[in-house]
Amino acid sequence: MKHRLAVSTLGALVVLSVLTPPGSAAPVATDSARPQIGVDAGGHLSRATPAPAATSRLSEIPDIPWPPAGVVPPKHSAEKLREFGAAMGERLAKSFPQVVPEAQNMQLTPWSGEWTGVIEDGQDYLTTWAVYHDKIGRTATAYQIEAPGHFTSSPRKWCEINSTTICTATKQPDGSLVLHGVSKIETGKEPRHIESALHYRLDGTVVWTSAYDYDPIFDPNQGPNRDKIALTTAQLTELATDPALHL
Repeated sequence: MKHRLAVSTLGALVVLSVLTPPGSAAPVATDSARPQIGVDAGGHLSRATPAPAATSRLSEIPDIPWPPAGVVPPKHSAEKLREFGAAMGERLAKSFPQVVPEAQNMQLTPWSGEWTGVIEDGQDYLTTWAVYHDKIGRTATAYQIEAPGHFTSSPRKWCEINSTTICTATKQPDGSLVLHGVSKIETGKEPRHIESALHYRLDGTVVWTSAYDYDPIFDPNQGPNRDKIALTTAQLTELATDPALHL
């Protein structure tokens, strides 16, 4: 069965049953495996409020050329990509519980490309879900690791494309940039929210993570909706800036 990860307008949509909150109208599916990278806005103003070093108006989001000049995407074999996935999986098995101590029984879905568990020669990205339980119930965090030069939307363009209700950018000590976005999904009932952190790295790599105020894995064991997004902005940032995540 075709089973892709979620998506954003950057990449299209995936299996609607995976990302569309209960009670919402299913969007039209298109091809792509981008995790739905948006971010929260609703009841998270206290958590989503940018730190002093962050920018909050779209005009203040850096409109830097992306990818950086001269960066050429590598062409890894499927075997090499599986090696990357195995190494990152070992890393996340240790680091995710440290960053998210409330997470219990965390399991990673198979590293994938367009289809769950399928990795192909020349693929420029890998995706996975960290599925776990906390005191509220089950939820998941989406990961997408973009090879240097593969991701082509500048921080400002990403905010525009995703129609985020909150978008902030914070420069890191090494000169890289972390972009945070919050998006709202209208369901016909109460809206649901997604918060994402994208780490734009100096070598052209982009690593993004997303958390939700619902369980984005739609199956018979789906967890409940939440009053707040499962992870804080600080947690998403720490996950996205992990240097061990790269292709």
